[in-house]
Amino acid sequence: MTISTAAGIRDYNITELVEEESLSIEVNGTSISYKKSGSGPPLVFFHGWIGNEDTFGFCHEAFARHFTVYRPAWPGYGASGPLTHFSIEDLVELGRDFIRELGYERVTLFGNCLGGNTAMEFARLYPDMLERLVLIEVYDFVPWYLHLILVPGLNAFLYRMLLRSMAGFHFLNSFLPLQVSGGSNGMRYTEEGFRRTPVRTAIAFMTAVYRFAKRRRGFYHEHYHSRVPTVYVEGGRSFGPVEAFRQRVEGYFENLRIVSVPESLHNPVMERPDLFIERVLPLVVPPATR
Repeated sequence: MTISTAAGIRDYNITELVEEESLSIEVNGTSISYKKSGSGPPLVFFHGWIGNEDTFGFCHEAFARHFTVYRPAWPGYGASGPLTHFSIEDLVELGRDFIRELGYERVTLFGNCLGGNTAMEFARLYPDMLERLVLIEVYDFVPWYLHLILVPGLNAFLYRMLLRSMAGFHFLNSFLPLQVSGGSNGMRYTEEGFRRTPVRTAIAFMTAVYRFAKRRRGFYHEHYHSRVPTVYVEGGRSFGPVEAFRQRVEGYFENLRIVSVPESLHNPVMERPDLFIERVLPLVVPPATR
């Protein structure tokens, strides 16, 4: 693939396959499954609500030509083990310890969807560990219409009815846009994601974000500030809470680039990986490796 940038024309040559390894590592007593590919400085990808080790799968080859790419699955997702306590703070600490167990003190960090909320808190607590932060369609915390699946005693039933059934999914998708008009892998990935993600895990992640928001939303809105070089990637039409985050993101980050992928909706890395690579890769590749 040849990409035109302000700096000129660069050939990122993503036609050849890049091998990946499926690995696992013990982090504070929890088995974390991850995929590794490429060589170069480390890049770590935090997936979102219904992701796993493969959420970044359509993009990893291009980035792996310039980075060693690590794609861990959060506890309860993919092939990772369970986690007794599931809070945003727990995930931040787990992410930090995962990076250190791999032998790194500093990485480029990508965060998608709810993984972006976790990456944002990581950047607040451990800015010295980040070369750069890439946030993709991050929530201003929890959509009001998902509060129902947080109700004890009803949450598992409602999750199955609204998100795992075909009728419920298509109804919900009418106001939770997760595909490109005309068809793409985005909708298939989302349908499969809701089916493969254990109900208990999905509810635990959303509950963690909800509880974090109750404690920290006011602080974030008024005081969050980061000097970490940051790229924010937005889709074309998305959830109300994502749009609310977009309205605030310029106040959060001192050194910010905004990248639009209007050809996608909520999940550019799955819906339009070609455009995600084209528009984001030139902004994060270390100059010495170009």
